[in-house]
Amino acid sequence: MKKTAAIPALALLFVTGCGAEAAEPGPASAGASAPASAAAAAGSTAETVALDSAEGTCRKLLGTEGNGPLYRAIYFVKDNGSTFGFEGSDGTGANALNTEVRGIADSAPEGMDVLLKELSAPIESVIPVAGDSGSAWHFDIYAWRNAVSEILAQCAPYEVTASDAGASPDASAPSKAAEASAAFPGYPLIVNAASVDYRVAGWFDSKLVDGLVVALAPGLYAPYDPNVPDLLSYYVPGGVAGDRAMKATLFPDAGGAASWSGVKPGPEEPQ
Repeated sequence: MKKTAAIPALALLFVTGCGAEAAEPGPASAGASAPASAAAAAGSTAETVALDSAEGTCRKLLGTEGNGPLYRAIYFVKDNGSTFGFEGSDGTGANALNTEVRGIADSAPEGMDVLLKELSAPIESVIPVAGDSGSAWHFDIYAWRNAVSEILAQCAPYEVTASDAGASPDASAPSKAAEASAAFPGYPLIVNAASVDYRVAGWFDSKLVDGLVVALAPGLYAPYDPNVPDLLSYYVPGGVAGDRAMKATLFPDAGGAASWSGVKPGPEEPQ
């Protein structure tokens, strides 16, 4: 699949202001052939951009161990539900991240390129502010959240977790379950995915059965499988997503994949 930027050649009509019947027969003049030659040269040098597959784009975005540009772009926005802001004020890092995301968008498949431009919108908004204390940033937080959810839903199948890479779990599921239950009374429990953070819901979008997840700890979840009713068995790092600090606490060797800052427990969980 290729994107092609073509240059239209419509400007040659009515150049002389004379009718076709007034033209003298005979070989074309050098002046008349020049525009045609220019048009042919332009056509031969039309810009083409080869597109990545959805998987190729996602792997660029995800990187390794939760450090890819997608994670960094999401971390850049401090979204607390009713309020939002930005992590840090240094325009240098924001500029580099924006360039990286935009470069991936240029070769992303149709549809994903639009989502990636929305993802970088808050970064582009804050860049001028870093150099001018009188500037104000603004962007559509609702459009941004929607773009994040859609990108996470599309890219989740391509994430490589520590357990996928062959790392052994740091402890057995039962011991982790006992640890979490003692530290966080009321966990584990089954909740509706619609009640959890939009980043987690987007990440699990294609993995859900009946729209349910297992809440393992505040802000930490796994997709519920009705064929596995024992909730204590879900305390393994593979497939767990949610708050970065909570994931590092329960699964310190799991890496930063499928984790984000500020994932709070939903309304169906112990408060």
